[in-house]
Amino acid sequence: MRALMLACLLIAWPVSARDWTGEEIGWGAAAAAVRLADWAQTRNIVRNPDRFRETNPLIGEHPSRDRVDGAFVIGSALLFGLAHYLPEYRKSILQWFVVIGGGVVARNASIGVRMRF
Repeated sequence: MRALMLACLLIAWPVSARDWTGEEIGWGAAAAAVRLADWAQTRNIVRNPDRFRETNPLIGEHPSRDRVDGAFVIGSALLFGLAHYLPEYRKSILQWFVVIGGGVVARNASIGVRMRF
């Protein structure tokens, strides 16, 4: 619940962020693609508790689909809210997420976790 309130505050924060550059939009699209891939894999983990377990301690080893969906919606709002309202760090935030999140998606794929909503 605290994360949801923080996400709402970030979205409503009356800060004037500058427009996104073309390069930042590209990194944002890459981050969104990684986010969706991770979400789809995590939902597949939920459907296969006998084969896989989740390693994110914030949602637990065998979370419900609702918990996964909520965590990804809130996490996405936080990621893009931070990137938007901290324009001096925007590119770094998005690049960091693409690298870390991309590694998680690649690891999941290497152990057979498919992307299925």
